[in-house]
Amino acid sequence: MGTLTIRRIDDDVLEKFKEMARRNNRSAEAEARSLLEEVTAEYMARKIMTSADLVAEMHRLLEDDGFDDDEDFVPPRNTYDREPRPVDLGDDHDHS
Repeated sequence: MGTLTIRRIDDDVLEKFKEMARRNNRSAEAEARSLLEEVTAEYMARKIMTSADLVAEMHRLLEDDGFDDDEDFVPPRNTYDREPRPVDLGDDHDHS
């Protein structure tokens, strides 16, 4: 495990941070660790959603579960053994 030292924190900021930790029933160190983990997870999720191909990332995450590269996440349309269902748009009579 790594260690992080932060210097020159304003005294008021540090006191408010310690109060925040107390309200969450944590030590200041545990609160800092929790916040760093949360911010890092959000950053990584945003990075995956914006800079990487989401479908490729999903394939990568699911490859250990037997998901093959040639499979799609959604079945192709019109794979049913019957004709598509008719759409009822309501009454066909003109009400003018």
